[in-house]
Amino acid sequence: MSESTAAHRSLHPLLIVAPAALIPLGFIFDALHRATDKDVYAKAAYASLAGGLIGGTVAAVAGARDYLEIESDTEVKRTANVHAILNGGVMAVTAANLALRSKDGDGDGNGPLILSALGALGIAVSGLFGARTAHEQNAQAPDAGPADKAPELDVAQPDSLIGKAMQRVERYAPSFGPTLY
Repeated sequence: MSESTAAHRSLHPLLIVAPAALIPLGFIFDALHRATDKDVYAKAAYASLAGGLIGGTVAAVAGARDYLEIESDTEVKRTANVHAILNGGVMAVTAANLALRSKDGDGDGNGPLILSALGALGIAVSGLFGARTAHEQNAQAPDAGPADKAPELDVAQPDSLIGKAMQRVERYAPSFGPTLY
C-alpha cells in the first residue's frame, strides 16, 4: 500500500479532481473569451489553468509514489507509463499556455485557445489511462475487497473502439520503470 494514503486509500485519485476539472474549465473560459471578447473570461481561464497546474503538480507527487509501487515489466506499468507521459505533456502544455499570457491573464490570439484545447483533450485521454491503471492494479491485488474488484469501464473494454486505440498506444510504451522493490 502506498504511503501517500488517506483512510487506507491512495491520495492520487483524490487529488486529480482539481486538474481534471480546472484545465478543461480553462478551455471553456478561453472559448467564451474568444466568442465574447470579454476580458473577464481570459482572466478566469488564467486562474483556472494556474489552479490546474498547481493541483496537477500536487497530484503528480502522489501519483509518482503510487507509480513506484507498480511492478516493473508488467502491463500495469506499461499503462502507467502512458498515463505519466500524457500527464507530463498536459502539465507542459498548461505551463506554456500560462507563459504565453501576460501578467494580467490576457488570452488574446490563437495560441492560448489551442493550448487550452490540447490540455483539455490530453487530461481526458490521460484520465482513461489512469482509470485503466487503477483497475488493472486493483484486479491484481491479492487483498482487494469486493469494492476493489469492480468491473472494467465500458470505454476501456478491449473490443471497444477506445479500448483498441488505447492498446495500440500502449504497444509503444515501455513496460519497465523504477520501483520500490
